[in-house]
Amino acid sequence: MSEPPRRPSAEAAGHAPRPSGLGAIAAGDAPRAGATGPQKAAAGFVLLMAALGAMNAFAVDIVIPALGAISEGFGIDGESKPQWAILAMFLGMACSQLCLGPVSDRWGRRPAIFVGMGVALAGGLLASLAPGFGWLVAGRFLQGFGTGGLRVVSYAIMRDRFSGDEMARVVALTNSVFVLMVFTAPIFGTLMVEFAHWRWVFAVTALQALATTVWFALAQPETLTEEKRRPISPRAVGRTFVEMLRIRAMLASVIAISAVFGAFATFLSSAHAVLGGIYDLTWGLPLAFGGISACFGLVSFANSRLVTRIGAPRLTRGALVLWAVSGVGGGVVFAAAFGGVPPLIVFMLWLGPTLALFGILFGNLLAMGLTPMGDRAGSASSVLSASGTLCGVALGAVMVELWDGTVLPLAGIIGAAGIVGLVATRWGKVC
Repeated sequence: MSEPPRRPSAEAAGHAPRPSGLGAIAAGDAPRAGATGPQKAAAGFVLLMAALGAMNAFAVDIVIPALGAISEGFGIDGESKPQWAILAMFLGMACSQLCLGPVSDRWGRRPAIFVGMGVALAGGLLASLAPGFGWLVAGRFLQGFGTGGLRVVSYAIMRDRFSGDEMARVVALTNSVFVLMVFTAPIFGTLMVEFAHWRWVFAVTALQALATTVWFALAQPETLTEEKRRPISPRAVGRTFVEMLRIRAMLASVIAISAVFGAFATFLSSAHAVLGGIYDLTWGLPLAFGGISACFGLVSFANSRLVTRIGAPRLTRGALVLWAVSGVGGGVVFAAAFGGVPPLIVFMLWLGPTLALFGILFGNLLAMGLTPMGDRAGSASSVLSASGTLCGVALGAVMVELWDGTVLPLAGIIGAAGIVGLVATRWGKVC
């Protein structure tokens, strides 16, 4: 497929949402409300934006150590069914990523944040009080829907206030705090399970939503003025989405990001079944996540230094090749030498560096996918994020069905994701 003849896009005509979140960064438009010249971000602002962006990841990771206790509490047999407490979050996130950004463009950043936080608070309370596992899954869906778009809106707030090098610095700082929060989440989850009750895990996420809402209400004014807001036209938005998917580079990026994020989300949803079920990790689970986070941080830092020298396409192509080789090769070795269950140290030495490649793949694929979109970058970022999250739900469901008490399904999904991503990006001439 090739790019269709150029015509004024729906967003350029003012009928669809303006670029928001990551899309606003890619669009590179001039500073908006509050951006009256060079500014420096205060530490409190950076922490608040990181707290908003990490809400969904924290709510996912804090639950992983509690999945075993949840299974016992509801009398669930097997290691795979409790994974829906994670997958439901991803499903809710995918839905909100498509709508919360445009809502913030229409009614302002603060109302969008308050709506998301309110839904997340309700979901956390429902999950903590759930009389059955189905109710818990429903609460987790609400949590995902409430928190899923907060990271998009937080990027929009940062773009409202800053631009250029200072914008990049703020994003880097918030991402550093984000990684720290994600690393500590399994520790809190383990403490709740060991010294309280698994229901407190969900209560903590509800309290986090409430506290962050109060903090945001007191500390962050509206950054999008009335004259900068745009109406929402569902028909125009839908037409823009269809036009974007007719562009080969964009479609290739959607496929690649869906495969890559899907594989990463599959690990998150199956982490308890693999690390807790196979290797019987309890207090060791936060340490395992810490090791993976350390690898992720090192690779992300290396990517930030190398991308301007080597280029995103070459780095991404190399990372996809490594992912494919690592997944397929690891699966073959694990099956032939260890019967599908390698020693923990061998598994972690494979898993940490393999998952760390996600630090190269996701950001670079997202940036390359947004590059040709111009004034449609806001909608494009929503499509890319939501498609990856939906694929995470789909692959997680596949993992539930393929679960056989070994690490082979996980290795196979990672290898397949690398192959699909490599083929898609070569076909779309993305890298």
